[in-house]
Amino acid sequence: MRKSWSFILTLLLILTGAMFFSASASEAKIEKLDKKWKEGQPIGLLKQWERSKHAEKGVSCNACHGEDPNNIKKPSAGTCATCHSKVYEDFSKSTHSTALVHAMSKDSHVYHGKTVEYKWQAYPEGGPKDWGCANCHSVGYVAEDQSKGNCATCHSGHEFSLKQARHPDACSKCHTGPGHPQNEAYATSKHGILWAAHGNEYDLGGSTKEFWARQETDPLGTPVCVTCHMPQGTHNTRGGMAHDLYGSRNPDYEKQVTFMVENSCKNCHSEEKAYEWLGNADRIASFTLERLGEARKSIGNLRRDGLIRPTMDVTNSHPIAGQLSYAESSFFQIVMATNRARKGAYHMSALWAGRLGWTDQSFALMAFRSEVERLRSDAERDKKLKELEDRLKTSKK
Repeated sequence: MRKSWSFILTLLLILTGAMFFSASASEAKIEKLDKKWKEGQPIGLLKQWERSKHAEKGVSCNACHGEDPNNIKKPSAGTCATCHSKVYEDFSKSTHSTALVHAMSKDSHVYHGKTVEYKWQAYPEGGPKDWGCANCHSVGYVAEDQSKGNCATCHSGHEFSLKQARHPDACSKCHTGPGHPQNEAYATSKHGILWAAHGNEYDLGGSTKEFWARQETDPLGTPVCVTCHMPQGTHNTRGGMAHDLYGSRNPDYEKQVTFMVENSCKNCHSEEKAYEWLGNADRIASFTLERLGEARKSIGNLRRDGLIRPTMDVTNSHPIAGQLSYAESSFFQIVMATNRARKGAYHMSALWAGRLGWTDQSFALMAFRSEVERLRSDAERDKKLKELEDRLKTSKK
């Protein structure tokens, strides 16, 4: 009995010492910070840093924010590249790095001889200007040093948790909504349903090396964003993108499909089944893109012939401004439904590929075709009336 109590007492002393050492080490991290960096700073921010790998390695505030705490600089992707050079190199090859530049490169449209700019971020005064496109496209923020990227978009500061960044919710902030519902499609797929049921049981922790080594012997029970698009921790998220942002097959389509099969699908499925269903996704992508092409040609012809009639004076040709015609609004809905069908299919969601994808595209196409027919018919009627008026004026002379 004495031996038993002796063992318990020893164990308690060890645990108490470990807790004391942990707390002391934790306090020491903050204590080591220069006083000028601690004063006036939110305690939550300091505690986040304290739990980070940065704190563990002795990377302090000035390494990222400059030397003046009264003039804190926003770290650029170039700042992060000082230590994470390979990560930045990979990221620079991704569509994330060009997200802002891509959005700002949209063209303009011509309305009755007037060229109107496509202002992607110009919400009307009093509108949701702080909640628009830039919130997501800023992942490709262009800094003063010309580096592209905002690492904190995915790695929330100041903890920079790998576990958090690997969680599907990290991607749901942006990859969601009517035009790019990757998150919703994943959630309604068998993969997402498995994640909802068992995700809290899966281990997303560990260093990059540890996590990916574990996937070789004990992979997660269902794929998540990073296992499909960021294998081995690469930050070039182009992996697995069989189609470009507009729906066309990428030049390396076959390579990208093989990439998905080899890096993710084969963990649970036969190679034959994986290629079959990725082929099914490609077919619906091609089908809906062909129908979008028909609508795109029609809207182009309407603009060429001056038949687009905006609902008001157009100062912004982006649909978010709410100034466009019904024909353009219908066309925009076709574009959104086309995106939903493709992204829904590649994320294995029958709901988003079917009912909310190609079915919605069908409804939008019917409305669009009817509007095109009406505009053409009205134009033909107006033309005949004009000819009749001209003949009447001539006959009176």
